[in-house]
Amino acid sequence: MNYDAKQHSYEEIREAIIEIITRPRNVPEQWASLVRELELELARRDGASAPQASLYGSQTMHPYDAELARDAFWDLFRQGMITLGINDSNPAWPWFRLSHLGKTELLQQNPLRFHDAGTFIALVRRQVPDISEAALRYLQEAAGAFYADLMLSSCVMIGVAAEAEFIRLVDVAAAHPIHGSRFNSAQKADFIGTKVTKFRQAIDAIRADFPKPLMDNVEILMTIQAIIRTARNEAGHPVATNVIRQQVYVYLQLFAEMARQMMLFRQALV
Repeated sequence: MNYDAKQHSYEEIREAIIEIITRPRNVPEQWASLVRELELELARRDGASAPQASLYGSQTMHPYDAELARDAFWDLFRQGMITLGINDSNPAWPWFRLSHLGKTELLQQNPLRFHDAGTFIALVRRQVPDISEAALRYLQEAAGAFYADLMLSSCVMIGVAAEAEFIRLVDVAAAHPIHGSRFNSAQKADFIGTKVTKFRQAIDAIRADFPKPLMDNVEILMTIQAIIRTARNEAGHPVATNVIRQQVYVYLQLFAEMARQMMLFRQALV
């Protein structure tokens, strides 16, 4: 076991495994082969040289990575994404294959998957090409804190980025040539919670003047904004409860969708 090797997060390990088992060809069919491919994939992502093959299992993977790989594999099995065995001649462990459900779900290539800070920022830029530089600065801090295992800091930074984008949306709405005056109270409000309430009231009052698909997504936008704002407020107080990695990973994904919805509203309100 190599304790000097770089340690990766559960999300990084899981996403690397998904990438490996959804390849169009050369997909490993045994556990040992998957571990070897995982070593190669992690090295590639880290910009490191390819590890040498060994008959005695992983010699280059961090021991905690090896355990996380086992956890991620069996999580995918429990979720129905992986089936044990590949045929009647090899019907059980250590043989495995992607299940029919896995082919349907995992091959859709969820656009909100990411495995490091760089890929997270890249996916946000893809989802929201005109995202503000202010929001990106906070998002970079949020992603960096996440991968440094600073979950409370990450929650706070996600919340600040969300606030920056929401204030930007309110300012665009207040400049609308016809309906701008309806958003004045939201723009002038001192607290973000009040801004959100006033914005929602203004949007509801002019719902008929905008495309129905856009207006149908108001609830999605408001719900995600509320979730992120609550997480930020709880993380920013000394009585904050413990925040687990999976929660923050979801908050980062939710931010990307929320920012996309805000972009669509900005485009409609120009």
